[in-house]
Amino acid sequence: MSEGFGIPGNQYHPRVRYHDLDEVNHAVSGANLEFVQLKPGNLNIALEQMSLGDLSIDLGSINLPISLRGELDPRRFSIGAFTSGAKATWNGNPVDDSKLLFCRQGQEMSGYASTIYGWVSLVIPPKWIESIENTTLRTNLTQLTSCTCIRPDPERLKDLWQAIANIVRPAEIPLDTLAADWLVTDLRNALGAALSSVDAPPAKVMSQTWGHFIIAKRAEDYMRERITEPVSIDELCAAMHASRRYLEYAFADAFGTSPSRYLRLMRLHQVRSRLKVSDGRTTVTNEALRLGFNHPSLFATQYKNAFGESPSVTLARSTA
Repeated sequence: MSEGFGIPGNQYHPRVRYHDLDEVNHAVSGANLEFVQLKPGNLNIALEQMSLGDLSIDLGSINLPISLRGELDPRRFSIGAFTSGAKATWNGNPVDDSKLLFCRQGQEMSGYASTIYGWVSLVIPPKWIESIENTTLRTNLTQLTSCTCIRPDPERLKDLWQAIANIVRPAEIPLDTLAADWLVTDLRNALGAALSSVDAPPAKVMSQTWGHFIIAKRAEDYMRERITEPVSIDELCAAMHASRRYLEYAFADAFGTSPSRYLRLMRLHQVRSRLKVSDGRTTVTNEALRLGFNHPSLFATQYKNAFGESPSVTLARSTA
């Protein structure tokens, strides 16, 4: 961590690259998020952060599809803006670079990013939302029960990106207190203008996408609660009162993969987490069997495909 902008109380965290999802868990400002890598390959997540008073800005990019779930900052609103080509589904909302993802304090976020992906998240104090002049809009934003996407006027969204870019400058270019205050004020004004340009109040529509998200989220919770049990997809369908075909569609929409593959990835991540903190107190075989991997050679292949190394290497590094 290094002091940034030359202003006491404001900080700049230089760009960090992560190659392990466990290390990213608490890296996003004010959030507690759990990640699952959806496709094999060498993971490369870049994250750069800065804070100016009550404002936090995170800039990130990722090179592989992932899913995540967890709780956002319990004290502040979180707003996501996305780079060109970004494609994701968060809380049942299809996301692209024409939209802002708006989340109230402490809301749960769940979904997946399906392409090489870049984003900026603005974590802002409640007073920024309370000052919006449009009473109906302000009420809807502060009473949302889930994260939602809104599509601002393109020109105002462009102005917001420019206000972000004015703050996100190389760390070697110092800002004095007055300059930082002006730039934060400009960002606050640009964000207010972008939100106010939304034609209709953001309301959750019970679309097919939202219905898919709800059923997939319930199924995911069911699987997590029984992570060490032999849960079959037929059992999952019965518990969700849904057909196998509908559940397949729901998971494809919500998490970008099938329920059986998602369950296997969750279990592989659980094994990896246990091996990484084992300190020699367990074995690969014990952890694999505990999570239902009964064929050692197949398990080793799936593990290496997912994480780029064998489980014995993960365990050896922990012991060392």
